[in-house]
Amino acid sequence: MTQVHEQDEVTVREIPPARYAAIGWMALALAITAVAAWECRMRSLGLQAGDVDDSKSHWAVERRKVAAGDHDDVVIIGSSRILFDTDLAVWEEMTGRKPIQLALPGTNPRAYLRDLANDSDFKGLLIVGVTPDIFFTDWPGIPIFAGLIEFWKDESPSQRFGHLVWVELQQRLAFLDDAYRLGPLIDRAAPFADREGVRGPIRDVWKLGEVFEDRQYALWHRIETDERLREHARWVWGPFDGAPLDEAVIARVIDEAQQDVETIRARGGEVVFVRSPSAGLYYESEQHRAPRPKTWEPLLARTGAFGIHFEDHEAMRNLDVPEWSHLSRSSATRFTRAYVELLAREVPWLRPSQPSEPST
Repeated sequence: MTQVHEQDEVTVREIPPARYAAIGWMALALAITAVAAWECRMRSLGLQAGDVDDSKSHWAVERRKVAAGDHDDVVIIGSSRILFDTDLAVWEEMTGRKPIQLALPGTNPRAYLRDLANDSDFKGLLIVGVTPDIFFTDWPGIPIFAGLIEFWKDESPSQRFGHLVWVELQQRLAFLDDAYRLGPLIDRAAPFADREGVRGPIRDVWKLGEVFEDRQYALWHRIETDERLREHARWVWGPFDGAPLDEAVIARVIDEAQQDVETIRARGGEVVFVRSPSAGLYYESEQHRAPRPKTWEPLLARTGAFGIHFEDHEAMRNLDVPEWSHLSRSSATRFTRAYVELLAREVPWLRPSQPSEPST
């Protein structure tokens, strides 16, 4: 027997005719308009396309060049000072070689010194940027870059592909800048005070630099021109209490550095330490926290390495350090030119066989 289901007239809903194609085009137009408006707004704040957020994947690309031998025998590690203060184009102009930039913001480079010491294939020149109140401590660095030494070896194909896509998008759109996502903007605008013992987002570094091809960092121009952003960066670096570093830790750090330098040197490589400029209250605090006679001088004496300290060279003094820790773009170029000139005297093979044409 066939059952007949009666339809309840109350629940009958007639779908009115609609112009779905027009609705789709209208939604697309609204989306494009919103994206364009946000893009224009971000560019008005000084953001630009081509400024690529640094990431584990970005760093891993450069580290794999070292592993593959795809480099000019020069690698840079360190914290953010040597990262911001090195102009890779000047390096290439003066020596014909372009270093692999592996320095990391807010990171102690000692683990990476050990990693390259353990890499039997690395026999080149390793430049180690020394930020005293980071290098001579056991603090590993900010969590965002934790686990990099394992990550570059184990990065999955999907992570590599995702990085390539993200870089392509950031080459074209300025609003994708991680520092100016809606979430961070809301965090900065929130008027709430931090709970006791809690470091809130207001104490985080905001946008400080721009990152381009080959991890070429440069201080963001607004740090030089915007007093509010500049003063916030200085505040984040504090408090400048000058509390001395642990002398036992300093001694152990120097011992470990000596072992790593000797390992690299034993297979034909060389290590150079570079102390970039600092200024203001940051510099004054460093003189108490990590005085040069207790840190820099013993490091060079024990390792036997060549060292370049900005205080020792006229061309490296009186440079512009807007927020007390990183050089302005023009000063970074001058600093790079000065320290590469010294390196070329110390390491003869850095000198190009033919004079390079000056950049214009």
